[in-house]
Amino acid sequence: MSELMTLRDFFRHYFLTFIGGVFAAYFSLGFATALSFATYFRDAPLAGGLGFSIMLAGAFLTLLTVHSNFMILRGRPSWVWVMVGIYFACFLFVLPMIQYEPHAVLYDLALVFPLFGLLILNSAVQRDMRIKLVEIRHLRQALKARHKNR
Repeated sequence: MSELMTLRDFFRHYFLTFIGGVFAAYFSLGFATALSFATYFRDAPLAGGLGFSIMLAGAFLTLLTVHSNFMILRGRPSWVWVMVGIYFACFLFVLPMIQYEPHAVLYDLALVFPLFGLLILNSAVQRDMRIKLVEIRHLRQALKARHKNR
């Protein structure tokens, strides 16, 4: 690692883009769920278990988002593809809802947040953060291996 950063410097430099991606994912999932109730399932009775099924799917995707971001923080950058999949799934799920004439602001926000999340994931700062986190993981593994050989 060419330069060692303190934890405070690391968070000062990378925290906003990381948390921006997290919130973009949560807002994408939230708006997609809300619009699904207002469009696709407008006439479906929620008492039949449909509401529970949608909430269960939302909880699963939220936990998958949390786990993916945790794995990214642990220096596993391949988990960013799970986040890309979540953003694309939200975008493609919301896109055909235009035929139901949803509330314009909610629809626009439901389309903007996945695109915003993809933009954040592709930013130079986010990519630099993932590179540094991989370097930290390699240092951690080297220290573990050296400690184990004693």
